[in-house]
Amino acid sequence: MSTLALHRNTGISAAYCAASQRSLETQLNCYCREVAIPEGHASVGPLFGQNDWPLSLRCALATGQTLHIVLPRLDSRLVVAVRHDSATGNYRYLSAVYCKTAGQPWTLLDWRGLAALVIHDLAVKHNQPFNDELLAQIEDSVLVTATVLDAPWPDKIPRDPLQAYLDSEQSLTYGHPFHPAPKSRQGFTFEDLHRYSPELRRGFPLHYFAVYRDAVHQQSTVERQCSDIIAAHAPQGLAVDENYLLIPAHPWQARWLLEKPLMAKAMRDGRVRHLGAQGDLFYPTSSVRTLYQLGHPYFYKFSLHVRLTNCVRKNAVYELEGALQVNRIMSLLIPELRTLFPGTAIMEEPAYLSVDLKDGDERLNREITEGFGLILRRGFDANNLLPGVTPLLAGSLFGNHVLGEARLATLLQQFYEREHMTPEAATEEWFSRYVQQVMYPVLHCYFAHGVVFEPHLQNVVIGLANGSTAQVFLRDFEGVKLVPEHHPATRLSTISQRAREALWYERESGWKRVAYCLFVNNFCEAIHQLSGGKPGLQVRLWNQVRYHLQRYQAEHGSEESARRINALLAGEPLPGKGNLRNRFLRQSDRAADYVPLANPFYNLPENPA
Repeated sequence: MSTLALHRNTGISAAYCAASQRSLETQLNCYCREVAIPEGHASVGPLFGQNDWPLSLRCALATGQTLHIVLPRLDSRLVVAVRHDSATGNYRYLSAVYCKTAGQPWTLLDWRGLAALVIHDLAVKHNQPFNDELLAQIEDSVLVTATVLDAPWPDKIPRDPLQAYLDSEQSLTYGHPFHPAPKSRQGFTFEDLHRYSPELRRGFPLHYFAVYRDAVHQQSTVERQCSDIIAAHAPQGLAVDENYLLIPAHPWQARWLLEKPLMAKAMRDGRVRHLGAQGDLFYPTSSVRTLYQLGHPYFYKFSLHVRLTNCVRKNAVYELEGALQVNRIMSLLIPELRTLFPGTAIMEEPAYLSVDLKDGDERLNREITEGFGLILRRGFDANNLLPGVTPLLAGSLFGNHVLGEARLATLLQQFYEREHMTPEAATEEWFSRYVQQVMYPVLHCYFAHGVVFEPHLQNVVIGLANGSTAQVFLRDFEGVKLVPEHHPATRLSTISQRAREALWYERESGWKRVAYCLFVNNFCEAIHQLSGGKPGLQVRLWNQVRYHLQRYQAEHGSEESARRINALLAGEPLPGKGNLRNRFLRQSDRAADYVPLANPFYNLPENPA
């Protein structure tokens, strides 16, 4: 059972019902995309066969069709009303979910019933025991979502650009639509959830430690060391003597660190001093562990030993090294990207630090080193944010279910009124500008330089000016990988072998990573939100993706890009990440498999109705 379940009110609130329904939908999304569609066990059409269908389902079919899912391993089937078919599993659900097992009547499923069924089916499929941990993660996600839905929701996007940006980071009520437990935060108590969740829009001061200078491990690609930058922006009056350096920590992580025996030992012998909570408030962004303060030149990306979706979010030393190596590479490429693709901005990560207590127990020492890991990420300033541009997290518009859809509708209305266009023509133009700004630099980094970005919805910030995309900010160097042919060991000699191995992705794996994040995680969701369930508009939007692939190849292409792009244009399936399977098998994120998805921009009509 989730630790949050112990604190839930016994009454069934509207927020809990909405969270439960969304969990049903995301579980179906995952199961259809990863299991039922590839196995040929999902179909969409009218009701058929015997006349024993649930009445509420028949009522919902006045405006939709039936999604029928067969689970032959369990001799069961599921039905739910959807707006229309979707080869990529991007359904719009119109009814409750019903299940029928051989010899039994139809039953109405709640999120727990569906989760148990799906996990049971995966257990049989993979010859594994039932995964209780996954069930607990799904429950945790439901309870977090319900807690967030109970909180007030801002009516409007703030007018100030950076306030609007922070609002977008804190608006992801629902999370990843193709993850079984998108809001799970294993490690947070009920009080932690309220105190540190970005969606609840609360800030908090950092905790600071004074750490003996020789115990601080740091590197920087700029003139000042990481510790100097931190000291320059530390709370007024907070200073340490010359033998110590000032090290900040997320308050949850500070508590976690203070519970470790090696920390207690270091504090007894004077190598570390805990200075407590100090200074003005920082605010959590969508990643929970990366904190932002208006006016501060840097984001602080902290270690946080909490499992968020797939991973415990700690900054291992090899990840710190890798981020800085990517920063070295990108600092050389940024001028080229700005020249070729005006509007491209890279959020650099120029410095890191951690603490190495040099204890003889390697495990205990690593625990502290990873616990203190901190990366500095450049914020928004006059050097990267164009005048009149408002930065908004892409996920706040395309990855936030009905709430994101409502905000997107407001932006589009303002755009088509300003441009004097029809709503559908304006939507097509708006999306075309967005695709160009995101696609071109990401493909160029991969094909020309062997740099594998992850342009998913939480790694892309859209810079809006006059209602449409004027800039795109790419971020998160932890997720960036390097193709070995472009970046052999001789060019990565300043980092450890462990860091090199973590950075390297074979060319095929790198392409799958780019293609999944760009076409599936990003464009599939953007089109799903922008089209409003209109199949004709969906076709027009996918035609924009097709057009920009052809244009990119004509203007910037190479032999390798021609091979990849021509394969996509000829109908090669897209790679879909198996988040459900990955969580069921308890695999690392790097080990996640991809499933083939039908190519949505193949063989499209030129002028759909």
